[in-house]
Amino acid sequence: MGKKFVVRLIAWSALMLYLLCDLIFFTGPLKKQVDKMHNSHVKKMQLDQDRDIIARVFTVPIYLSQVDYGVDEYLWRNGRNRAELTAAERATLRIKVLDELIDHSILREKIALNDDTFPVSQAEITSAIQRFTSRFSTPQQMADTLKGFGFKHKKELEFRIAARLQQNKYIDSKIAPAIAVSVDEARAWYSDHREELTTPERIKARHIFLSKLNHNEQQALAKLEQAKLKLTSTNFDELAKKLSADPRTSQAGGDLQWMQRERLPNDFAEQAFALPLDQPRIIETKIGWHLIVVTAKRSAELANFEQLKPEIIAALETSRRKDAIAQYRQNLRAQHYEKIIVHSELIESPWTH
Repeated sequence: MGKKFVVRLIAWSALMLYLLCDLIFFTGPLKKQVDKMHNSHVKKMQLDQDRDIIARVFTVPIYLSQVDYGVDEYLWRNGRNRAELTAAERATLRIKVLDELIDHSILREKIALNDDTFPVSQAEITSAIQRFTSRFSTPQQMADTLKGFGFKHKKELEFRIAARLQQNKYIDSKIAPAIAVSVDEARAWYSDHREELTTPERIKARHIFLSKLNHNEQQALAKLEQAKLKLTSTNFDELAKKLSADPRTSQAGGDLQWMQRERLPNDFAEQAFALPLDQPRIIETKIGWHLIVVTAKRSAELANFEQLKPEIIAALETSRRKDAIAQYRQNLRAQHYEKIIVHSELIESPWTH
């Protein structure tokens, strides 16, 4: 070993010994600075908790009252109220809402850097407000709800809705590759679900019904045979309204609309689907007698892929969207975890308002 190396080794050893003594054995400048920083951090945490600040994201505070307003909104949307909650349920909902607020805070920070890229038009805001307003039966009910959420005026509602719309646009741009559905994927889904996509055989019919509760066989058949003799293509409505005991269809001229075999009682379906077109027949079922005429038939058919492609792609994208959003938000948290401070002690606190 050279002389210079030995000198450096001794110097570094002396420095490390001094730092060790400074931090552990006596209060030196380094120890004072560390203590000062620690005390400052503790004081900040205590000050946040005293002010009911439950979290900070990029130094921006999230208040416990904001979390409680979010819990109230969740309960309102689900037809519940605070009185129904146990302490454990309240804590669970607070954590759920806090996670949402933290994610939204991170998104606001990201969007602030891309504000011009995701504009929200006034028409979009107006449409969203109209959907929100439609939930309420009166303007006063809406005003009371907004007050309960901590909104001081309608402008604040507009601001929050605009922010949410902008966030949705930003997220959609980020998850687009993850939810994209190729034509080959759509075609494969179509091939795997051909049976579900096939429209079954259907018939359209009208009937005049007489119940076994009110008629014996001789009476019913006599009445229906007489109606059949009078029957023309133009007077079925009149006869059904006058004679039929089916309250669901009598006032509609006995119209049964389009029917699928599997949605009908077996004894009715087997006979009705076997009838020729436009030839009135009297059939008997467990519940009564029907003068029935089949007016149209459609065979089972499968729409071709090109017809269904837009719907299939949209459905597959929708099914992937929830998982893609959850994954993206999880990635955001991981990227910015050092910017998130949570005072979890406040989760068990009493309601703030």
